[in-house]
Amino acid sequence: MVREAQGKRIKLFSAGESKLATSAVEDSEPNYRDLVESAGDLIYALDLEGRFTFYNSKAWELSGQQPGKFVGRHFTELLTPESATAALQHFREGIQGIETTPFFDVQITKRDGSTAHLEIRASNIVRNERLVGRQGIARDISELKRLQTEVAQKAERIALLEERNRIARELYGSIVQIVFRTSADPGRTDALLSEMRSSLVAEAARSLALSELDLTIIELISRGLSNREIGDQICLSGHTVKDRVRKIMDRLNVRRRTELVAEAGRRGLV
Repeated sequence: MVREAQGKRIKLFSAGESKLATSAVEDSEPNYRDLVESAGDLIYALDLEGRFTFYNSKAWELSGQQPGKFVGRHFTELLTPESATAALQHFREGIQGIETTPFFDVQITKRDGSTAHLEIRASNIVRNERLVGRQGIARDISELKRLQTEVAQKAERIALLEERNRIARELYGSIVQIVFRTSADPGRTDALLSEMRSSLVAEAARSLALSELDLTIIELISRGLSNREIGDQICLSGHTVKDRVRKIMDRLNVRRRTELVAEAGRRGLV
C-alpha cells in the first residue's frame, strides 16, 4: 500500500511537474506580434500583385501617413518615380525567381513631400509549396546616405584644393623661369609679369561674370573714390555707377565697400 501510495504520489508529482514545465515553456515563448511591432525597421508583406497585406507601425512612422492607409495599396505608390521603376523590376524578378540579390535601395515619399532612403531585403512568401507573395524588411538609411554625401563632397573639395595647389606650383615655377631668363632685361621681365597678371585677373573676373568696366570700378573704389568721382572718371552718372557697384557686391557676396575691396583683393581682382 505504502509503495503503491508512494508510486501514486510520484506519478502525481511527475504530472504536476510536467504541467508546470509546459506552462513555463509557454510563458517563455516570445510574442512575435509584439516583436514585429517594436522592431526598429519596417516589416511588410505583399501579395502577388504588389499590394500591401501586412505592415508594422514603422510604416506610418517613416511615411508620415495614418495607420490603415496601406493595406490594399500598391507599394509603388509610396516611392519616388525612379525608385518605383527599380523596385517594380526587383519585385518581378523575385516573383520569377531570377533576382540576383535580395538587397536594393529605394526612396520613399513622405506625406510632407520629403523623402527617406530605405535599404530593402526582400524574399518570397511560400505556403504549402505555393508562392503567395513577397515580404521584406526596410531599414531607414537616410542618415547614412547624408554622411556618405558629406564625405564625398569633402573629398571633392580636397581634390579641388590639391589641383589648385598643383596649378599654383606650376605657375610659380613658370614665373621663376621668366624672371631668370629675362633678368638681363628688367623691362621685358616687368612686361611679361604684367601680362601674366592681367591674364589671371581676366580669368578671375570671367568666373564671376565681371566685365572690364566692373574691374575698373573696383580699382577706383579701392582708391577711395566716391560713386560720383568714379562716374567722372569713366563717363557715367553717379546713379549708374551706384547700380553697377550694387551688382558687383552681389557677385562678390558682400554688403559694404570695404568688404568689396577686401574680397576683390582676396580673389586677385585688384
